[in-house]
Amino acid sequence: MKLRIKIIFTAMLLAILSICADSRAQNEENPELAKTLAQMDAVSEKFSSFEAKFTQQQYVALLKRFEPPQTGDFYYVLDKNRAVQLRHEILEPGVRITTIKGDYVTIYEPAAKQARIHNLGNWKNLVEYLATGLGQSSAGLKEQFEISYEGAEDVNGEPCSILSLVPKDRSAAASVKSIDIWIKKSTGAPVQYKFLEPTNNYLLQTFSGEKLNGKIPADRFEQKLPNGTEILRFN
Repeated sequence: MKLRIKIIFTAMLLAILSICADSRAQNEENPELAKTLAQMDAVSEKFSSFEAKFTQQQYVALLKRFEPPQTGDFYYVLDKNRAVQLRHEILEPGVRITTIKGDYVTIYEPAAKQARIHNLGNWKNLVEYLATGLGQSSAGLKEQFEISYEGAEDVNGEPCSILSLVPKDRSAAASVKSIDIWIKKSTGAPVQYKFLEPTNNYLLQTFSGEKLNGKIPADRFEQKLPNGTEILRFN
């Protein structure tokens, strides 16, 4: 009996491993995935900057509803040394400005007259996930994520390919379960993101009026903090 159970268990395990291997092989051989990644590679070779308007909504799984939408502006630059500069500026309904420059993340909330400055350090991967797929090669993305092709869908009337990226890093996966990206077929640039948390809460962010490789003034990434702003610093 024990031998029979062992044989059955072994057969089941081999079947599961076979299914997983077949699934990985199918994904790697998926022509649409290869085509989309090749398009992103072509964009990354010439990439210098990206800017767009955005609308975003937070979905709360426990309550099964979306929070009120937020709108704002997004700016992203890779300098000649491939260092990141980022500005994520929520304008409505309340202002919150997040910038990355050098080794620091600054989050400024004018209504609270408060700014939080964090050493980029352990935040680096998580914060830069806001710009996943912008200026990154497919080889670089594969180092960080398991990538799969999830089909096609229109966003703002534009045909897009959908990629799902699952972080390989355990510390990152503790905060971000997966990132879905809608890649516009006409440009190879992201037009929508879904950042899914382990709690099944998620942020859905949609771009409009995207501009690739335009000139973005350097001071766009400076936080101009008025006198009287409380500044909190964190390592």
